[in-house]
Amino acid sequence: MVHYATLAPSGHNTQPWRFGIGEDRIAILPDFTRRLPVVDPDDHALYISLGCALENMMIATEHFGFEAEAEYFPPSEEERLLARFKKTDRHEDEKLFEAIPKRQSNRGRYDGRPIPDGDLQKLAEAAERPGVRFMLFTKPGEIEPLIDFVKEGNLKQFNDKAFVEELVSWIRFSRKDADRSMDGLTSAAMGLPWIPSWMGRMIMRYLVTPGSQAKQSEKLIRSSSALMLFAAERDEKSCWVDVGRAFERTALTATSLGISQAHVNMPCEVLEVRRKLREHIELGDSQPMLLLRIGYAEPRPRSLRRPLEDVLI
Repeated sequence: MVHYATLAPSGHNTQPWRFGIGEDRIAILPDFTRRLPVVDPDDHALYISLGCALENMMIATEHFGFEAEAEYFPPSEEERLLARFKKTDRHEDEKLFEAIPKRQSNRGRYDGRPIPDGDLQKLAEAAERPGVRFMLFTKPGEIEPLIDFVKEGNLKQFNDKAFVEELVSWIRFSRKDADRSMDGLTSAAMGLPWIPSWMGRMIMRYLVTPGSQAKQSEKLIRSSSALMLFAAERDEKSCWVDVGRAFERTALTATSLGISQAHVNMPCEVLEVRRKLREHIELGDSQPMLLLRIGYAEPRPRSLRRPLEDVLI
């Protein structure tokens, strides 16, 4: 079950989790050595990733014939998420379980085909969770302003040397580096050829410009069918975890329907732009946490995962 939890997504594929196995429970703990202090200074994205891992674990637990119950940050174990389980004859929707190893963040160009209304409704139903707000944007008039927010966030991030350095530190440009670390963003997953690490770092630092990144994000969004947004009604750890659980169930549902997804999360990562986005879509006190594009695309090489012995305590 821990194996399926480790297949969850995480920012820059940092895999910021550890797992402790008990007689009738599995604990998920944050691994703060893998945090992203520049792009995620308050660790909200880290806890969203833990929520994704928890949702995978809950689905896998029930697939294997156990009833699962989650507990967030119990008083005696403040930083832990607990999944308790007992034997049962009830089984989770097999389509979601089968989607866990297939789900991926597909960063390529999509084909622009509209998603049927019935499938959009299934995504909205999958996203339902207390404390989480979900929005779909399918019309050009809704998407255009969001493209502007994405471009603004992109420009601010790539004009920030610390952001670029943090990003570069998690890109595995060569197959050798990828196989050694089993984490991070690989060139293959981004649709790029394997190149020597020194060359990749030089390209990212000196040849990739804020403007080129903003234009690339715009092209990718325009190739997509729709955008979806997840917001936290409370800006606190437990709600961030719930955002992760809602997102992962939605992503697995999308995968089962043949729909690809990828983050265009720049407006949620830059505080100034996040405020503008929140006001534009009238979220009130809720905080936009995740913005993604969805559509149809050919699968890409999958991101790597560390072996279980590296994440068990």
